[in-house]
Amino acid sequence: MQYPHVDPIPIPAPVWLMKALSLLTLTLHFFAVQLLIGSLVAVVYFSIKAKGGKDGASSLAALAVARRLPIIMTFVINLGVPPLLFAQVLYGRALYTSTVLIAVQWISVIALVMACYWLLYRIGDRTLAGKSAHWHAGGALVLAALVGHIYATAMTLMLKPEIWQGMYAKTASGLQMPPHDPTLEPRLMFVLIGGLLVGGLWLTLHSKLQTITEEAGALLRRTGGLFAVIGAIGELGVGFWAYSVQPAEVQAGLHSTFYLVSEGVWGIGFVLALVGAAVLLGTKANSLLLSIVGALGAFLGIAGAVIVRDGIRDVTLLQKGYDVWKRVEYSNWFVIGLFLLLFVLGLVAIGWLLTVMKAAKPIQEKVIS
Repeated sequence: MQYPHVDPIPIPAPVWLMKALSLLTLTLHFFAVQLLIGSLVAVVYFSIKAKGGKDGASSLAALAVARRLPIIMTFVINLGVPPLLFAQVLYGRALYTSTVLIAVQWISVIALVMACYWLLYRIGDRTLAGKSAHWHAGGALVLAALVGHIYATAMTLMLKPEIWQGMYAKTASGLQMPPHDPTLEPRLMFVLIGGLLVGGLWLTLHSKLQTITEEAGALLRRTGGLFAVIGAIGELGVGFWAYSVQPAEVQAGLHSTFYLVSEGVWGIGFVLALVGAAVLLGTKANSLLLSIVGALGAFLGIAGAVIVRDGIRDVTLLQKGYDVWKRVEYSNWFVIGLFLLLFVLGLVAIGWLLTVMKAAKPIQEKVIS
């Protein structure tokens, strides 16, 4: 089965611009998601290690991470909307079809995210009271992973027009799952394992807080460094796994200079993150610069992987009759200019808010007994 006829409705901006914004926002979204995943893993670990408040350093470490979870979730949600909208505009018929075929699971994402969000606040309350929160954090982690699985399923199914008709003929209930695809697991594992990398580097930054004890800071640095090393090695491995399970014709389509450079950025970024994390783990140095270098490497690695992921989608759909670069375009440059202006102003506003937050008097991290 070939891809259905292209949507005749023109897109409101050039394909290259929509793709650039899609890739940028998706990279930011994945970074935030991995920050959430890694933070939840850390809270589980520190809460178990705290032994009901008997280990003061672990209790403070759990609190320092837990009280920022709701803030991270706001970035996860808000940065997740733009790339999804761009994907709908560029690949509407494929994405709409895949989500309709798994409609019940797709719509359940709303309830799953709400439940996860509620658990994040419960985690903060329990750690503040010196109570164990590992079951709550574990539950939130499972819910976040389940949402990721549903998204990975939809994004994989949209590349398989040859099975759409058979799935719909089987049942139109929206309850079924598509046949197993070997590329699904790498999609999901990239985000989950990356959580250890980004979350680990986040912990090392927490260790620089002046509002926690020296012992808690040392624990955050050691744990963060270990998480980040495991995560960086895992991301490199998952990346090769994801590439190896792609069909030979898709791999051949990724041999252009643009994608080869992106693969290089992916590899160099994660190696840079690995080196920074390894140095943090192997020494007693608590270097802010090393944490920043590691985070920058992780971001570059995610960006490179996101571009290659986009290439896999384009090459796969091109072989099935859909060329996204041939979409009919009718650009409204006034609206585009206004959007870009507001986008830049939004970034400036976020930067200003961060400077205000940094200048504010810090609140002492303290467990209420």
